[in-house]
Parts: sequence; C-alpha cells; structure tokens
Amino acid sequence: MSINDKLKRNILVSYIYNFLLQLNITSAIWVLYLAFRGMSLVEIGLLESVYHITGVLFELPTGVIADLYGKKFSVVTGRIVSVISCILMITSDSFLGFAISFSLSSAAMNLNSGAAEALVYDSLKELGEEEKYKKIWGNLAFVMSIAQGLAVLLGGILADVRFLYAYIFGTIVQIGALIAAYSFSEPPIHKDKKQEKKQGNLIVNQLVTSIKVLKARRMVLYLILFSSLVASLQTTVFFYSQQYFSDMSYSKTAIAIICALSSLIEAISSKYAYRVEKVLKLRGTLISIALVNIFSLLGLALIKNLSIEFFLVTSITGGLAFTIFSDYINSRIPSEYRATILSFESLCFSVFMICVFPLFGLLAEKIGFSITFGIIALLYIPVMMFLMLKIRKHQVKLDSDGV
Repeated sequence: MSINDKLKRNILVSYIYNFLLQLNITSAIWVLYLAFRGMSLVEIGLLESVYHITGVLFELPTGVIADLYGKKFSVVTGRIVSVISCILMITSDSFLGFAISFSLSSAAMNLNSGAAEALVYDSLKELGEEEKYKKIWGNLAFVMSIAQGLAVLLGGILADVRFLYAYIFGTIVQIGALIAAYSFSEPPIHKDKKQEKKQGNLIVNQLVTSIKVLKARRMVLYLILFSSLVASLQTTVFFYSQQYFSDMSYSKTAIAIICALSSLIEAISSKYAYRVEKVLKLRGTLISIALVNIFSLLGLALIKNLSIEFFLVTSITGGLAFTIFSDYINSRIPSEYRATILSFESLCFSVFMICVFPLFGLLAEKIGFSITFGIIALLYIPVMMFLMLKIRKHQVKLDSDGV
C-alpha cells in the first residue's frame, strides 16, 4: 500500500476510532454514579478538578511526545491507559480510588488530544487537500456527536438497570478504540534540517519553539483561549445538568434521552458548521456563540420550566465552535508543532475547568442550581468580551502576514 493510500485510510480509520472514542456511555451518568457511590457534590467537583489538574501537568509533555515520537504512538498509549482507568472506576470504593481513576483518564485524553486531530490534518496536508479539513472535521464531529448521543442513551438505560453494566460496556468499547488506533499510519512531517540536527533536550526545545510560534501568532493564542472558555462553559453545564434534572425528578433514562438529543443537535451543527462560517465569518461566529451561551445560562437561571430547551440550545454552539475553531487554529500553525500547540489548547481548557467546575459544585450545593447558572453567566460576559476584542485586534495583522 502506497503512502498516499495509507494517509487516505487514516481518514476512514479516524471515523471509526473517534466514533468508538466518543461512545463513552458513562459520560451522562458519572455524576450520578459518583453520587450513588457516596460522593458529595463538592467531592464530585474536586474529582473533576483532579482530572483537569492532571491535564495541566501532562498536557504539553504529551503533545510534545506526539510531535517527537509519533501521533499514532501517543493515541495507542492513551487508549491503553484509558482501559486501566475504566477498570479502576469499577473496582474503586473511595475518593482516593476514584481520584486515581480520574487522573489516568485525564492522562489518556492528554495522549489523545492534539495527536488524533493532528493525524487527520497532517494526512490531508501531505495529500495536498488541507482545504477539505473543515468539511471532513465537521463530518467527524457529526460522527462523534452521534456516538455521544448513543452513548448517553445507552448509559442512561443501563444505569437504570445497574450502574455496573454501563461501566463494563464502556470498558469493552475502549478496548475496541485501542484496536482501531493500531490501524493508523503516521503521516510524514517535513522538519527543518537544521532543527533536526540540534542537540540537547528535545522536549524543552519543542516547548520553547511552540511558545515562540504562539507569540508570533497572537490571534491563534486568543482563539485557543476563547475556544477553551466556551468548551469549559458547555462541559460544566452538560455534566451538572445531570444532577439538576435528577433533582427535578427526571429518571436516568429521561436524562439520557435529553443528553442524547443534545448530542444529535450538536452533530447536525457540526456537520453544517462550514456553511454557517461562510455566512457569519469569524467575527459573526464569535459573537453568535458568546451571545447564545450567555442567553442559555441566563435562561437556565430564570426560567426553570424551559430548562431543557435552554440546555439543548447550548448544543448548537458546541458543534459550531468545535469545528470552526479547529479549522482556524490548525490552518495557522506549522505541522511539526501541531500536536504540542493543540495540547496547549487542551491545557487551557483544563485550567478553566479547574476554576469553574468545583466552584459551580460548591455554589450549587449552597445556593441551588438556578442562581449558580446566573452567576456563571455574569462571570463569563467580561472574559468573552475581552477575548473577542483581542482576536479582532490581531486578526488583521496575522492574515496580512500570511501566517
């Protein structure tokens, strides 16, 4: 099989791999599961912080590993660690045990984040088909969202029978993702020969150079921050809404159906994101995503009878942001530093989650979910405005420089 055929096969493998990766049937029930196992909302918030603290510590090093030793190596190793995490989640019965499981799960995602995305973009780049990335990544996002929808539906149904069944099935799916990961082929990266001859600490050199790339491309930096901020908002709403709807007396199956519908909406939004971006352009997309998310949070805070509707609205912007921002960021960074810089994006997301997730859990436990949604909305407004102004400032310079 020629190198071009292998690279084309990477796209097909990506559909299978990412479908299995996102078929995480515990994603809509883990908050309920931990509560069932005796964890308080504060402890649940702390466990999520453990997850993201691990992400902060390992995100950039794992991105560097992917750039230096191969994206496939990073992805495969991540799935092995994920399987171990799943087993610990089933067998643990204490905060410490769950914390170790969350740490391993985070490390697994660190090894995957950036590397799996870079595999797709670099394969297309080597084939000379980068212009197809936005559409292909939108299709991949569609597949991933469908998988998420099926996952939360299956997870809710199995959890209503017995939580253990959901976690056993989830472990089997991760083993399937590991098998799929072995089918990837590493795309060749054409590095500068002088760079290849440099001696010393390769990891430090990779990090330093990646930082220089971001300093030269400030728009990319602020896009990463904005993308991470939006993702942290939507992730927090998604996970805590499980308990919010449970407090409203919805069954686990009903909550799973709501989450599955959310994933379906996000899937459709992802698939057609490239069309939306053609109309709105970057500035319009940023403004729309910010306004819709703030509007939805305020709606969750003020109109409880329409909480499901407002929850579902956030899914629209989730699909748009995931696809559009990925294209803008990838098209403006060099291939040899792609996984490292994309890992920096995941690191930013983790930092936001470390701050927001336990704060949300603490506030929700003390003053209730509705008021907490409103407070979080008000906190996000000035930060989003600041980042949008910075992106607008640097966009013209970056595009005029042709980078």
